Amino acid sequence: MNTLKRYFIATRPWSFPVSIAPVALTVCYLWNDPLVVHLDLGLWAIVGIILFHAASNLFSDYYDYKKGVDTDPSIGSPTITGGLLTARQTIIYAWVLLVIATINGFIMTYFTGWPLLVIGGIGALLIILYPWLKYHALGDLDIFLTFGILPTLGTAFVMTEQIVWSSLWITLSFATITVAVLHANNTRDCGRDGNAKIHTFAMLIGPKACQWVYYIEVWLPVVWVLFCVCIGKMPWPVLIASALASIVAFRNTKVMHQWGKGGSIDILDQMTAQHQIVNIVMMTIGFIGIMML
Repeated sequence: MNTLKRYFIATRPWSFPVSIAPVALTVCYLWNDPLVVHLDLGLWAIVGIILFHAASNLFSDYYDYKKGVDTDPSIGSPTITGGLLTARQTIIYAWVLLVIATINGFIMTYFTGWPLLVIGGIGALLIILYPWLKYHALGDLDIFLTFGILPTLGTAFVMTEQIVWSSLWITLSFATITVAVLHANNTRDCGRDGNAKIHTFAMLIGPKACQWVYYIEVWLPVVWVLFCVCIGKMPWPVLIASALASIVAFRNTKVMHQWGKGGSIDILDQMTAQHQIVNIVMMTIGFIGIMML
C-alpha cells in the first residue's frame, strides 16, 4: 500500500459524513435566508471541519493505543495496531492536520469576524480533550458539541457574520445520529475498555440501556423534523426526506436488537455512519425541492 493511501485511510474517511452533516445541512437551512452574505464560505467550511475531524480521529487512535484500548485491528481502529502508521507518525499527523485546520479557521475569521475564532477555538479544545473526556464518560457530550452545536453555529456565522441561534433548529435532525456512531463503537468495546481501565458512557449505563439509547439516537431526528415542520421551522419536503432516510435506521436498529440476543455489532458504527450519509443526501434533496417550488 502506498504512503498517501495509508495516510488517507488512517483518517477513517468513512466517518466524515458525521462532520459534513452539520455544515451541509446548515447551508441548506439558511440558503435563502436574507442574512446570508457568504454562501461560498459556508460551503468552504466543509473542508475545515473535515480537517478537524480527521485530526480528532488520529488523536483518538493515538491515545486509545497508548491507553491499551485498541489492541485488535480487526475490531478497533487499525491505524496503529494494523500497521498503517506508527504511534509517532499518528500523533504528528494529528497535530499537522489540526494546525492546517486552525490556519484555515484564521483565514475564514479574517473574512468574517472574531466570534468564529471563539467557536473554532472551543471546537479545537474539545478535539484535543476528546480522549480524556471519552475515558471519563463524557465523549458522547463532546461529540454532540463538536459535531453538532459548534459547527452549526460556526457555519451560520461564516455565512451571515452573525450568531444565528435559530440555525440550531437544524441540529437535532442529524446530531444524535453522529453521537450514535460513537455510542455503537463504545457499546461494542465495553469489555476491552473495561480491561483498559477507562469509563465510557456506554459502560456507565449498561447493556440494556445502551440499546435504548441507540434506538433514541437514530430515531430522534425524524421525530424532531416532524416537530419542526409542525411549528413552521422546516419545510414539509424535509420531513419526507428524513422519513425516507430513517429506513436505514430499521436495519441498524435490528442489528442492535440482535446484539442483545448474542449477535454482533462489530461494524454497527460504520453502518450508522452510512445512515448519516443517507440522511444528509435525502434532507439536502428535501431542501433543494422546496427551493425549486
